[in-house]
Amino acid sequence: MNKIKIIIKREYLTRVRKKSFIVMTILGPILLCALCVVPVLLQEAEQSRTEIIVVDNTAELANDKSLSLFKDKFNSNNDVAFVYMDNIETAQRLLKENSCDGVLEIVKTNDTPPIKSFMYYGEKEPGIKVQEEIKNQLVNILKDNILRYDYGMSNKEIDWINNPKVDFYTKNILTGESSFNEIKTALGGIAGFLIYFFILIFASMMMKSVSEEKVNRIVEVLVSSIKPIQLLLGKLFAIALVGLTQFAMWVVLTFILISAVQVAIPDLFTTPTQEEIMINERVISVDTINAVENGSTNEIIQGLMAINYPLIIVMFLFFFLTGYMLYASIFGAIGSLIDTDTDGQQFILPATIPIIIAIVAMPVVIENPAGSIAFWLSIIPFTSPIIMMIRIPFGVPIWELGLSVILMLIAIAFCIWIAAKIYRTAILLYGKRISYKEIWKWLRYKN
Repeated sequence: MNKIKIIIKREYLTRVRKKSFIVMTILGPILLCALCVVPVLLQEAEQSRTEIIVVDNTAELANDKSLSLFKDKFNSNNDVAFVYMDNIETAQRLLKENSCDGVLEIVKTNDTPPIKSFMYYGEKEPGIKVQEEIKNQLVNILKDNILRYDYGMSNKEIDWINNPKVDFYTKNILTGESSFNEIKTALGGIAGFLIYFFILIFASMMMKSVSEEKVNRIVEVLVSSIKPIQLLLGKLFAIALVGLTQFAMWVVLTFILISAVQVAIPDLFTTPTQEEIMINERVISVDTINAVENGSTNEIIQGLMAINYPLIIVMFLFFFLTGYMLYASIFGAIGSLIDTDTDGQQFILPATIPIIIAIVAMPVVIENPAGSIAFWLSIIPFTSPIIMMIRIPFGVPIWELGLSVILMLIAIAFCIWIAAKIYRTAILLYGKRISYKEIWKWLRYKN
């Protein structure tokens, strides 16, 4: 045990004293925020207003331009500006001279539907967002005309059909709490992605550490005074401590940042008030938004405050550590198979397939966190760290959580046992291409 402590201390201090560890500890939260914010900022910076000339010929057969269905009906916004002309040749000439970004010609035909529209563009084609905006407005204007002239509806009735307002509440029948499903989706997705990120980073660190010592032949000196299994366990625990240290520092920095925001903008963190609604002699309490002008922001904050953070933090730490131990033991065994003359890709790919499956399945699990796919992937140890963290914000039955924990611990013990048998034999082999058949023979050796 003392020798394992020495290995842990050496590996831990070696890594936490590196400049890269300090830099990434400080920059980690910043880079994570940048990963979420920068795409939005880039999209906003890239946005430019597209000018579209509309030529409406839907009333040309009647020789009365006042009967045009679409003229002066398009709504300009920050993305698209609409101007109107009567002559298509003039509009196309302006397009060729780059005086506009596109020309929309609308004609009336005897087909079904009786409207045809043509979008002309020059060197630069309007983006997908702009084209979808034009098509949506075309459909809405045509629908409004049908409702107004064919069905005699008023503008108020048409506006209600186009913009129906429905108050939609979701409440847990057992706890009486509101759902905040969007917040849970975002939180589960972020937690699952972080688990994936941490597991790969620190498990790869384990593989690199083992392979470097083998290539540099340092391990030959180490195994002369310490058992291979002790060396493997020492590395596993040391890198786990490095990950916990970095995670703890990230939590502290995040807490300081949130505290600063809470002091600067205290209104964002006010608890939701309750509004009672009388429905069929039943009184139902729902959360109300504290400020109308900041309704969406307050709703996000209230949703975040409704999350069971102690459970999420405890389970995040558990699945981070156990997920790391599971994959790091496998990656450590792979590292012992690699030297300058061998290729480890044949072993790395099969080891990473389960965690890749978990990432690919994230949208399915988020869409239906209580479904059978989500259940089985959260029970299988190789995918449960990611999938279970996605499900926890939505609420997971305690027996499912307990079963996942038990199976995870059993899988770790099994993987460490396998990794130790491979490590003990492979760590001193050089220049030999190792096959799966040979690894199977090692696993069958008796101690």
